[in-house]
Amino acid sequence: MAKKIIDLSLKNGELYKGCAVEDVAGRLNLTTPVGEAVNHVGKNIAEMVEADTERDELVLTGPMAVWSYLVVFHATVHAYRRIYYDDGRTGEVLVAAHG
Repeated sequence: MAKKIIDLSLKNGELYKGCAVEDVAGRLNLTTPVGEAVNHVGKNIAEMVEADTERDELVLTGPMAVWSYLVVFHATVHAYRRIYYDDGRTGEVLVAAHG
């Protein structure tokens, strides 16, 4: 069974649906205030988890602020058997496991 990967970078339009993201000189920038963005990301990740029928292993990756990782981790930690973090340099690190 393949691991599901969620890219938390601003390239993930599904995760940041409802948020304003602009391209400034080739770099994506979130312009939605963080407090509002937290609500959008929380709603979006809940919908993504609900739609996923294979909740075995999940990898969280992609450059983004800590608040986004916290929201996504909170929404997924009890939905998936194993969660990994991959910073793109050192490989996957197991951060949560449930029987």
